[in-house]
Amino acid sequence: METHWDKALLERHLRTVLTSLYDPAVLRRSPWVALLGLEDRRDPASALRSLLIDAIESLRPHESTPLGSRIWRLYQILRRRYTEQLTQREVAFNLGLSVRQLQREEKCAREVLADHLWVAHDLGARDQVLAGPLARAGDQAAPADARMPTRAQELEWFRDSVPAQMIEVGEVIQEVLETLRPLLESSGVAVEYTVHPTHGCTHPRLPRIPLQAPMLRQALLNIVSTAIRCAPGGYVRLQAESLPQQVCIYVRAAARHDAPSPKQEECNESLEMARQLIELSGGCLETLPDTGGAVGLVSRIVLPTARQVTVLVIDDNADTLRLFQRYLSGTRYCFVGAQDAQRGLALAEELAPQVIVLDVMMPEKDGWTLLGQLREHPRTQDVPVVVCTILSHEELAFALGAAGFIRKPVNRAEFLAALDRQLERTPKEPC
Repeated sequence: METHWDKALLERHLRTVLTSLYDPAVLRRSPWVALLGLEDRRDPASALRSLLIDAIESLRPHESTPLGSRIWRLYQILRRRYTEQLTQREVAFNLGLSVRQLQREEKCAREVLADHLWVAHDLGARDQVLAGPLARAGDQAAPADARMPTRAQELEWFRDSVPAQMIEVGEVIQEVLETLRPLLESSGVAVEYTVHPTHGCTHPRLPRIPLQAPMLRQALLNIVSTAIRCAPGGYVRLQAESLPQQVCIYVRAAARHDAPSPKQEECNESLEMARQLIELSGGCLETLPDTGGAVGLVSRIVLPTARQVTVLVIDDNADTLRLFQRYLSGTRYCFVGAQDAQRGLALAEELAPQVIVLDVMMPEKDGWTLLGQLREHPRTQDVPVVVCTILSHEELAFALGAAGFIRKPVNRAEFLAALDRQLERTPKEPC
């Protein structure tokens, strides 16, 4: 790579964008946007991501290449570490390497990718023009004028990066109370947690519901810790009940009559953060009026319940089906797979899934034909179809009736986000 630029600096910036391949803020401020001439694109971050994923796939060896060869290993490292965003430990285990060996091979793989980009995009002819922006970027992880993300941006990123799972709400409550036990003891606050029995149930238990557990846990930590501050020397009571369409959690706090009042500003800030976390989880948080006089805080969390969502994936590649099945494991989504269009259509008619994920490059009958049949059949015409393909035919997919579009290869977070977007189209029940 003959250039006026510093090669190590160039590869360091490439490493930054690869490790943050699904973080638009990092991609937008990368000098690689200018290096590859993407400044005028409608979405430079998305364009850079797609270009890098395509570049990685272009390094896939020919099928005649022995699977144990080093060229296959370097390609697998690039795809697994960056396209799929697996950890070094996970990739090392999958490839039978030590973490230290993987780190050496990963560096070599990035060099191969950088050389490929250099040749494929004729960067040598532009080095005099673009050396300035790259040099100004220097060794900084981010430009000097980069602003810290707002609270709303961080919460949105948190929501998009943590997949929903089927969780036991009662277990999360117990974990939160255990975490807060030292604070309860130092404040002299007694705590009580009960589950309101449903009709005909002698052993009350909250249902498993699809939620992002870290968001619910942090929201409960904020609410209960605020309740403890409002109740020095008094009590905090949590009561949960399961209703037909929702789970409600009540948090009540009462202090000793002679206890000092907490700082209202701090309490309001903590509750506002909890409210935003709960809303991003699809629920709501209410502060109820004090009807008992001595009660310092009464809050109600409402979380929607939902049965598992059936997702039918139609793809002729068995490896892709297994990958998507792993992606959906432990989430609110129930996986059903079909390897050909005829079987996929039969399952769609039989199951009436909530979402269909469809590949278009299949033998015999392709996905475009099947998409038309799904849109015409009375049992499936209202089921959202997400086209998932290596092709860049997004406009065609939407023109033929698709509800969503994702390019292969796709990682777990991106796949789950595409499914979540389809469910968000359904209006929510008011709190």
